[in-house]
Amino acid sequence: MKKIWFIGLLFILVSSCEKYIFGVEYSNNPEDNFEALWSEFDQMYGLFKVRNVDWDAVYDQYKPMVDDQTSDEELYHVLVDMLKILDDGHVILLPVGTDLPMYKGGPIGRIDTIQDFDLDLLKEHYLSEPQETDFAILYDWLEDGIGYVYFYNFADGEKSFDKEIKPVLDFFKDAKGLVIDIRGGEGGEDIAGKTVASHFTEEQRLYMTTSIKNGPGPDDFTSPEEWYISPRGDFQFTEPVVLLTNRLTISARETYALAMRTLPQVTIVGDTTAGAFSNLVLRELPNGWGYSMSIGDWRAADGTSYEGVGLPPDIVLQNRRGDVLSGKDEALDKAIELLR
Repeated sequence: MKKIWFIGLLFILVSSCEKYIFGVEYSNNPEDNFEALWSEFDQMYGLFKVRNVDWDAVYDQYKPMVDDQTSDEELYHVLVDMLKILDDGHVILLPVGTDLPMYKGGPIGRIDTIQDFDLDLLKEHYLSEPQETDFAILYDWLEDGIGYVYFYNFADGEKSFDKEIKPVLDFFKDAKGLVIDIRGGEGGEDIAGKTVASHFTEEQRLYMTTSIKNGPGPDDFTSPEEWYISPRGDFQFTEPVVLLTNRLTISARETYALAMRTLPQVTIVGDTTAGAFSNLVLRELPNGWGYSMSIGDWRAADGTSYEGVGLPPDIVLQNRRGDVLSGKDEALDKAIELLR
C-alpha cells in the first residue's frame, strides 16, 4: 500500500525504551538510535542501486559523529545529513517530542510552497461552475468542448475510483478534449491511478513493473509485478488529453502519469515530476522518532527507473510565480491551445 506523501501527520508513535529491529535489541541512546536507523535502511531500503548510494561508506562517514554524549539536536542533524544523500521524497524523519522540524527528502523537502500552481486562483480565473465528486475530483468546462479535471488525491481503491470517475466522464462524454491536472496535492494508491487510466484506453497496455525488498541482502527483491491498464467502464474516453504535471507531482500521481503516457491521445505539459515512485513504510526509532523509507523498485514499462529523476513532460512549461498570482496559468493556457 502506498501512503500519502505528507505522512508526518499519519505517524502514530509510542515512545519506548527498547526496540527490536530484525531480531537485534536496541536501547534508547544516541549510538543505538543511529545504528537502528542505518540498519533498517541497510536491510529494507529498495533504491540504493538505483540512486547509486554506497550505504556502507555512508556508515563509515557518519557513525564516528555519534557517541554516548551526542545530544538530540546533534543526532538529528547527523541523521538528516545522512538521509539527504538519498535525496528521496519518500524519506521523512519526524523527531517526536522535540522542537526540531520534520525532515522531508527530495524536491518536496526543498520546496517550501507551491510557486507555480494555485488551485484557488485557477478556479477564480478559469472555471465558472466547478463541481466536485465525493472526495477526489474537481471538474468543469474551460471553454466550449474542452473540459478540466483536477485530482485532489488517489487515496482509495478500484471501487471508489470507478464511482468517482463515472460522473466526470459522463459529464464530458461529448468533449473534444480534456485537461487532467495532477499538479501538487496528495499521493495515494497506485491502484487508484490504474483504475482511472483504464477508462482512457481501448486496449490492454503495460505501463509499470514493481518489485519489493523482501530480505536483508542487496538483491533480495520480489519478482517484478507487471501493471496493465485495460478497457474499463461503459465507454473509454479516447479524445485528446493534456496531462499537467509539476515538481510536486509525486508518488501515486507519478505512477498514474506512467499509465497515461502510454496512451496515444495523451500529451504531458508542465514540469518534471518529483521522482518518488516506490511504496514506503513507516518505522520508529528506540527514542520514539518516526521515519519512512522507500521499499521497492518501481519502473516504467521499458524498464527505465525515474526515481530521483522524475518523469519529464512532453512539453516543458514552468509557470512564473508572478503570473500565477495574477491569475495566469501558462501551462493550462498551453493545454487549452493544444486542444482547440
